[in-house]
Amino acid sequence: MFIDNRIVCTTMAIMPLLRHYRHVLKLSAAYPCLEQLHHSFYSHVKQNLGAVGKSNTSSTSYGVYNHNVKISRLGSSGRVKQARKLFDEMSQRDSVTYSSMITVYLKNNDLPRAETLFRELPDRNIVAESAMIDGYVKAGRVDEARKIFDEMAERNVYSWTSLISGYFKTGQVDEGSRLFDRMPVKNVVSWTTVVLGYAQNGLIEQARNVFNLMPERNVFAWTALIKSYVDYGQIDEAFNLFHEMPQQNPYSWNIMILGCLNEKRIHAAIQLFNVMPQKNAVSWTTMVTGLARNKMTKLAREYFDQMPNKDIAAWNAMITAYIDEGIMAEATELFDLMPQRNIVTWNSMIDGYARNGPEGEALKQLG
Repeated sequence: MFIDNRIVCTTMAIMPLLRHYRHVLKLSAAYPCLEQLHHSFYSHVKQNLGAVGKSNTSSTSYGVYNHNVKISRLGSSGRVKQARKLFDEMSQRDSVTYSSMITVYLKNNDLPRAETLFRELPDRNIVAESAMIDGYVKAGRVDEARKIFDEMAERNVYSWTSLISGYFKTGQVDEGSRLFDRMPVKNVVSWTTVVLGYAQNGLIEQARNVFNLMPERNVFAWTALIKSYVDYGQIDEAFNLFHEMPQQNPYSWNIMILGCLNEKRIHAAIQLFNVMPQKNAVSWTTMVTGLARNKMTKLAREYFDQMPNKDIAAWNAMITAYIDEGIMAEATELFDLMPQRNIVTWNSMIDGYARNGPEGEALKQLG
């Protein structure tokens, strides 16, 4: 089959533009002051798309551009029906219009309508195809994602990484590994996806091997591997990796504290918490719930009383701890002080009185 080399070269040249257009669209939708940037970039993309027959002169008009921005804005605020109404009212649409509407559906968890519109797309482009791959992956429909991937004229790092992630999430580790090996250009997100994929499937050694091969590592790769060690009770390996980490974030600190508490290494958890540079609500709640779970109710209460902002999980943990020890007076006092309660709170108190309280007190709690 004859292929015009000029078309091939032009197509390859505009792929980076299509990849970045999606981000410019998001920015201009969020920040109206950037509309001129979007319009200029849009015109540049459409001019290049015209070289390969993807558009015509009329679709480069400001009217089409302006409607595309509005569709994206409406979708970002969850107004899908209004976005579709605007789409239907447009006398002229281009590939960007379709891609914008498809993305709106996917962001609002409406894969069926995104599928329908994708099938109506006059000319496929890498933005719409990559969005559909990601949508299918999130829905667990990896086979359909692979079909689009195989039909793509050009693939980007985003489409490769989305499909690899899908294989790992559905337990198809070998296929995900093979696809990663075939990937022509890998970035830090691709590498991290594979580390996380192996870890989530319990293959910690393979995750560590890929981690060791990474040209550069981000905080997500470090924390993914640390969490996998913690989840499988290999707390010493987790500690070694944690101390090697160039810069810890609150998430990695919280994972280590939780791991120590789960393994009943209370002193280590307390030491970590005390030297943690920035404690957040999760850090405090992790300590309170972990200590309570380890039957260290008095110490848990000390941390609970020091909490700057107590969430409902911490309140429930303390109430449950007192109930488990049969101290209903303390449990009731906390229950009465709670700013808000959920079903867990009520069930805990009813169960507590049923086990420890006078007859009929449990029923009073329902009143």
